[in-house]
Amino acid sequence: MNIDYERLAEALAIRSRKGKGGPRSKLVDAIMVLLLSKSMRAAEIAEIFSLQSKYVSSYLSYWKSRGFVEYDRGFWYLTPEGEEYARSIVERAKNVLSDEYKMLAYNLLNQSRLKRTINDKKGFQKTGQEGHVQSFIVSKRFKTNNKRQERISAVVCVQNAIKDEIDEEEFEVLSTLLSHYARWGSTYIYMDQLQERLNADYTWLIRKIRSLQTKNLVYIYTDPRLGIRIGLSKRIRELLEQCNEV
Repeated sequence: MNIDYERLAEALAIRSRKGKGGPRSKLVDAIMVLLLSKSMRAAEIAEIFSLQSKYVSSYLSYWKSRGFVEYDRGFWYLTPEGEEYARSIVERAKNVLSDEYKMLAYNLLNQSRLKRTINDKKGFQKTGQEGHVQSFIVSKRFKTNNKRQERISAVVCVQNAIKDEIDEEEFEVLSTLLSHYARWGSTYIYMDQLQERLNADYTWLIRKIRSLQTKNLVYIYTDPRLGIRIGLSKRIRELLEQCNEV
């Protein structure tokens, strides 16, 4: 999959304007991705994102202190650590696109299975037991996949219901929990798993989780053996049930 770094960077910058920013602001991600293409002046970056040069320079100076970028003769460029971080952003973006294609393929497959199930039922009436066995197998698989599709639909419903209550970064955390539920049917995930999936700083992640807890969207439970568990609150679980009934 070929990646247009400048277009991806612009998309990330647009998303950053919808949130409140922070250590994982999408603007930072956008700048890192843009610098993958080539070294640039702060003014060039500012022009691409329609921002003031001083604003971009302040971001770059902060990330220079963190070891992600360097400055030489007017140009900013990524350090090896910064390049690794930027490529991880690109991989996440590719995964999101891949998931969208998977969802489309999944829906097409479900339609195909539904037709096969109907045909198998017709075949059973003609051929007897053999058609019945095939129909039973397809039907069982279809029911399993249909449950997952129902969870996916409920998740989208919940996301639309609560999106105006939280900022972009909180939405990213909560959506990861909801995606985990949609795939596996589990309403909780452990902290180390969540941190890995988001590729997030621990302090940043705890702050966002605490904020979501205050808004009654998640709960936090410390398992003495397995560590910190983050789960969907009773309110969210009830919303999922309501969305399933619609």
